[in-house]
Amino acid sequence: MNLNELSLSKTNIQYHSELNPYCWSGWNMLPDVRGRLVDIAQLFVDQLDMPDFDIDDVRLTGSMANFNWTKFSDFDLHIVTDYRALQCDDVAETLYKAKKTIWNNKHDITVHGYDVEIYIEDSARPPHSAGMFSILNNKWISKPEFIRPGYDHSAVDRKAKGMIDLMQKTIRGADSIDDFERVMNKVYNMRQSGLEQGGEFSTENLAFKVIRNLGWIDRLNKAQDNFIDNTYSL
Repeated sequence: MNLNELSLSKTNIQYHSELNPYCWSGWNMLPDVRGRLVDIAQLFVDQLDMPDFDIDDVRLTGSMANFNWTKFSDFDLHIVTDYRALQCDDVAETLYKAKKTIWNNKHDITVHGYDVEIYIEDSARPPHSAGMFSILNNKWISKPEFIRPGYDHSAVDRKAKGMIDLMQKTIRGADSIDDFERVMNKVYNMRQSGLEQGGEFSTENLAFKVIRNLGWIDRLNKAQDNFIDNTYSL
């Protein structure tokens, strides 16, 4: 079926009256889930090979801590630390991003069928998230509010399809690495702008979720890797 004939938002965006039952019983995280997430976080920190790394908290954010979970959801596991403790603020973010990327690419850990994605969060810059749960302290930092969202499916579809079209053209005809990075920045800037101006159910953030759920971000990253390999092979 042609992409333009599909309603992407209706098949990729959902909202439920309860939190994901594979993770929660009411507002309480299931003990086996919490225990396993703590173990995963500790394993990650142990393999960082950074003896002085201090954990301020381990938090769950994203759709698994909200009412908008889908079959595409994953456990967004945030290891919270103070970047300033590394005493090299200019490289801390790059280093931690590299560490988490290597881990996530190397491991395929799931909890009740949902992928676990690890992030290293700067305690001074918490993420935008309607729901945030402290796994270490077993308590909510901010509870999501159940409000049946109202959004324009057609507007989300137009935004998502426009961005997917741009990504397809880049994958087929990029002339440089900069072409890939420019499009990826455009995708993430779109999401950030939507979160800041319209919140979780902004057209831009929902379009981003559609694009991510359909695998286009992974495809663009893979195409960039292939472009680099082909460019530098002799």
